[in-house]
Parts: sequence; structure tokens; C-alpha cells
Amino acid sequence: MKYCPLCGKEYPEGNVCPGDGAVLVLTQQEPDPLIGMVLKETYRIEEQIGAGGMGAVFRAVQTPLGRDVAVKVLLTSAQSTPSMISRFFQEARLLSKLSHPNVVGIFDFGNTETGMVFMVMEYLTGRTLGALVPEGKGLPPEEAARWLLQACAGVGAAHRCGLVHRDLKPENLFVASSRGGPDTLKVLDFGIARTLEGADETRLTQADLLMGTPGFIAPEQIESAAEAGPQSDIYALGAILYFLVTGHRPYQGLTPHSILVKQMQSPPPVDTGLLGRQPQVAAVISKAMAIDPGQRFTSTDELARALEKAVGAPETAVPAEPSGGKVLAPTLLVTEAGKPVAGGGSSRRWMWPLVGILALGLVVAAFFWWRSGDPDRRATSTSASSPAAAGELRGVTDSRITVGMSAAFSGPAKELGRGMQTGIEALFREINQEGGVHGREIHLVALDDAYEPNRTVANMIDLLREREVFAILGNVGTPTAEVAVPLALEEQVPFIGAFSGADLLRRDPPDSYVFNYRASYREETAALVDYFLDRRGLEPSEIAVFAQDDGYGDAGYDGVRAALAARGYEEPVLRVGYRRNTLEIDGAVEGIRRQRAQVAAVIMAATYRPAAELIRRLVDDGVEPVFASLSFVGSRALAEELVELGPRYAEGVIVSQVVPHPDSAAPGVVRYRELLARHFPAEQPGFVSLEGYLAAQLFVEALRRTLDPPTPEALVAALGGLQVDPGIGTELVFGPDRRQASTMVWGTRLDASGSYLELDLEP
Repeated sequence: MKYCPLCGKEYPEGNVCPGDGAVLVLTQQEPDPLIGMVLKETYRIEEQIGAGGMGAVFRAVQTPLGRDVAVKVLLTSAQSTPSMISRFFQEARLLSKLSHPNVVGIFDFGNTETGMVFMVMEYLTGRTLGALVPEGKGLPPEEAARWLLQACAGVGAAHRCGLVHRDLKPENLFVASSRGGPDTLKVLDFGIARTLEGADETRLTQADLLMGTPGFIAPEQIESAAEAGPQSDIYALGAILYFLVTGHRPYQGLTPHSILVKQMQSPPPVDTGLLGRQPQVAAVISKAMAIDPGQRFTSTDELARALEKAVGAPETAVPAEPSGGKVLAPTLLVTEAGKPVAGGGSSRRWMWPLVGILALGLVVAAFFWWRSGDPDRRATSTSASSPAAAGELRGVTDSRITVGMSAAFSGPAKELGRGMQTGIEALFREINQEGGVHGREIHLVALDDAYEPNRTVANMIDLLREREVFAILGNVGTPTAEVAVPLALEEQVPFIGAFSGADLLRRDPPDSYVFNYRASYREETAALVDYFLDRRGLEPSEIAVFAQDDGYGDAGYDGVRAALAARGYEEPVLRVGYRRNTLEIDGAVEGIRRQRAQVAAVIMAATYRPAAELIRRLVDDGVEPVFASLSFVGSRALAEELVELGPRYAEGVIVSQVVPHPDSAAPGVVRYRELLARHFPAEQPGFVSLEGYLAAQLFVEALRRTLDPPTPEALVAALGGLQVDPGIGTELVFGPDRRQASTMVWGTRLDASGSYLELDLEP
């Protein structure tokens, strides 16, 4: 077999690529001895699934978790070149900064003692976008838009992380299959990506070296790879859209050089053939592929909005099921919050900071007004423009009910948002296959706030006032809830099943529109404190708290103090912490190290990465208290982090849970596993997705008890009297003064392999 070094296609014979005229190269194969090799005592290589000019890709099994992963190995010939090794590790480092549903995920990278360099990535099944498009025919505009909108989402996430891909083409966009659900596009191959700061450019890029693929590389990138910026990727996205709609590349030529010359001299032809009959789509391509970068779209969001308008696509963040064999919208697009200024140019960029400041100021003012007012006013205030006040059906059409969610899909808390979304979607997809509720399918709009309150503000304004969702379901976090709840109350929109145990969601008297599934942080910390004192025989003074420096950490620390006070202990408790969305734990490590003789247990109100890093640092220093975490940590993500570090870090770590063990034989949990396997076959059962599933179940059960058509007020009334047995060992009950369905706390303990064992927390 031979392959084209430009487009990546493989050919059994011939010397020149028929697509771009490049000379074909013999495909190199890794030797069979790699099969069966175990990397880092964790990844067992099973079979080769691909090869290219620099590396080979293998399917491997991550043995502690039993899941398939992809291992990319740098070929021996390439390893002999220091710059290739540097570029390989740069790709791994850049990918590790980026987490998004439309970007291939990376789990690990490194090298063996023999010098073999590798990275471990998400295992995908499917085919490239290039292989999906019928040659010379193209795709219907709606389906072309479906794929490009997802590409825009992934590339936009890279841009927000300060990365420019520089080699976007159909062969680097992968359509990942999902049995039981719609396929998802993933952006691949960041091998020649650069940071916007360009710190590595002079070292890794030769001055005259072409970086990118002719036909898709932007004109400014042809002149200099260092000139490539976000607009260069937008040019490539326009070229990909051209290919999707027409079935052929925007520029043709006998040699790569001839293609590059055409790109520098003139825009692509868009007034003939298929594009001639689609002038609005052609206009989007022309703007995206303008020779002058200043004439292109200013962001991937702006490009996406223009494409939606051109094809009349539905809202990009609303997943749609296939209809008649054709999918009309993205399965799920987690986008940057907020809508761009129409036709936005460089002269309008100054508006965004001002808009953000004004929006945040508005929410802060609303929040303090809400806090200062009486409970009745908090519960009943209505905006004059509220759809509910005007008698409209908010978030409800004849065929659909739309609910919203703001959660972290990027950053250190991303696994929490993804888990909650997966659990919710598992139930919604099943309900929709059964005909929906009141004959309407339920659809989830999930927006990424990266666990940052200012982004939550923008998301909530978008969901509540622009999209006018029926309810908010499954939001993640306490600091984000602090700004989200006032907005939901102002709009009189139900706020259900937040992934937080903070007191602000459990007021007395309760907020009329707020309903919680889970036990509170006070109940979780009380269970852990009782366990340490009664089962482990510790003294109150031997307990320390590692807490995030925000409302979540405060809630965890206050819970520990309250639990100890209930036992008669009023002395101060050692608290150490870190700033949200960072790994700045030096002060925390030093604080516990100074008290090492006294500290026998550390209760953690943290997310998984800081928690794992604290455990690693202290264990390496010989300080080994018993570590226990609240459920918000993200149990599966914490286990994976600790197993990556080594068995001695995972062994004995305790995590309190607000759901049963996902491997439980309880009938409700068995049903959850069945639906997860049906709709998300690649996902492993987990505590977070089980919580999302149970929160969605409360929503669906209440929705079924409303009259048709449903209203938010009717949903609130149904929730207020809801009592269901979901088959998890406890009933879920709401009442006039009870807005928390469950008070149960389960105990779990990690073993050296990263598996959670049940732990009895009762005295």
C-alpha cells in the first residue's frame, strides 16, 4: 500500500495521488513485536489500525479500566529526527490542554526505555469525513451543515485555548460512530498546530517549510507558517464546506505547487455547478475563503451562525434525531455562550468585554436584590416580558420540549458536565424512542461554562431569554449555581437536579422553582465525619479539610465544622485549598506537611485533578493520611487520574456518593445500565452519569403528570407532590417544604486497580 502525504488517502497502486498530484509514499508498518506490548504497565497493544508517514496507530486496552484506547506511535525513522520527536510531544501537550466533544481526547503520552514515543488517545470507530462524501456529488446542504457546525465547535474550542490547527482538511475530521445514537464529528491530528504565542515555532518549523495541505491551507499560511491564526483555520473550514457540498476540492491542479498558486491568485469558483444553485451557501464559502484574512468571518461562531442562516438549520446546540434517514441538525454542539454580533468585524470586537461586564453587573444586581427581598417576593416575581407571564408556551412546540443545561465541558471539571449530560441523554433518548411525553420529544441544549460563573451568566441568559427553554436541568457546580439560580427564579423557570449539595439550593423556606435530587454537602460531610470518629477512632483534631476557594469549598468546610460541632467539638479545623480551575496547591501541601504529625484524615471538597495532585504530592512526601472526598469530585475521573499515577495512590481513597454503586443489582440501576449501553455503548457506567439519569427521571415523571400542553408552573406543581420509587433502595420524595428528593449517602473506597468497592459509613 501507498499513501498520499498531503491528503492521507491510501492507494494499492500508482505513483501519484489523483486528488492533489503528490507523489505517493510507501506505507510503513510497525513490526509485529509491538502487538502484546504493555506501555506504562497500563496499555496493552492489541492490533494495528492505521499507519502514515510519521506514525502508526494501534488499538490497545487500558487494562485497569478494561476500555479500548488508541495508541499513536512515532515510527522509528521519524524518531531518529529530533524535530519530529519534539513535534510529536508538542501535539500531545496541545491536545492535553483541550477537551471538547468535537475534538479527539488524549489520555496520556510518553516514551519507553527503548526510546519508542507514543500518545494514548480516545478510541474511535467510523470513517473520515473525506470518505463519507460521494465523489463529485456532495451532500445535501443540511447534512453538510451538520458536519461543518460540529467542526466549527471543535475548532472554536481550540481557538479559545489559544491553539491554531493549521492542517484542517476532510481527512482530519473523523465521523465517530455511536451505536444507538447519532454519529459525532471529531477534529483529529494537531501534529502541526501552534499556540497563538508561537513559542515553539522557531525551534520546530523550518523557515521555508510548507505547513498544511494545498487546497485547504490559507494564503497567509502559504507565505509563512508563523502567520497562521484563527482566520487561517476559518479559511480551511470554508474549503471543507466547499468539498462537502460539491464532492470535490475547491482548487484542482496537476501538482501541489499549481494548486498553491491558484489559491494565492483568486478565490474558489462558487458560481457554477451545485454551488451555483445554492447562492447563500456559496456566499458563506466566499467569505470564509477570502484571500484577505480581514475579510473572513471573525470567529468560528460567526461562521456557524451564517451557515445556519444559509441552510435554515435548527439551533445548533439542540440535538436532533434522524428523520427519514437524514439528520437535520448536530447531535450535540457545545458552543461558546452568547451570540456574535451580526456580520461582526474587527471594529466591533471592543463590544464583547463591555457586554460581558454589563451582563455580569445585571446578574449581580439581581442576585443581591433577590437575596435582600422576602421569600414570597423571591418565589413569585415575574419579568414583564416573561413568556410565562404572556401566556405563551415556553420551550414547548407541537413536537418538542426543550430544556437547558449549563455545565463544564472543558477545563478541570469537564468530566462532571459530560457525565451529567450522558445520564440525562440516556433517558431522554429512550423516552423519545417511545414517543416522548405528551407526544413531544425532549431535547437538551447543553452549553459549556468551563465551571466559571461569568460564562454561566452568559449561558443562562442565552437559555432563558433567547432560547426560552422550558426548564434548567442538571447544571454543574456551586459557584455557577450562585449566579444561575437568581436568573432562573427571575424568569420563573424550574431549576432541577443541579450537581451541587450547597445550601444555597436548599433555602428555608424553599425557593419555589428549585428542586434537588441529591443529598446535601452537609449530609455527605456528616457521614464522613461520623465514619472517621466512630469507625476509624480518630479524634476531631486529626481531621483537616482541603477545599476549593469558592462557594463549593466553603460549603464542604462548613459541613465538616457543623458535623464536628454537633459532636461537641468547637475548635478550629485546619483548612487548606486552591483556586478554582487551577492546580495551585503548593500552599495546601505545605499546610498539611507542617501538621503531618496531627493530620490523620483529609476531607476534600475539590475537583478530581487537584484532589489527585494533592494525594500524589503528600504520598510522595511520606505524608499518608486517609483521603476522603465529596461526591462532586467526579469519581471515575479521580480513579483514572490516580491509577495513571500508580496503585499506591489510589488504594484506600474514600468517596462519599449520593447514588448507589453503578454496578449495583438494584433494579433502577440495572435499568440505567441497560439504557446507557443502548444509547452510549462506549460509555462505562459511573456515579455522575447515574445521577444525571436519576435527575432526568424526576423531571420526566413530573412532566408526565402535567396536563397537555405542559407549562413550567404545571411542572413545579407536579414536582411539589412527587413521590416515586426509582428502584435504588430509597424513595424520592418532594413536598411543600421538601425540595431535596434524597438524603441518602453511600460510601465507596478505591482499591489499587482503580475500582470502587462499597464501604459502610454507618457506625
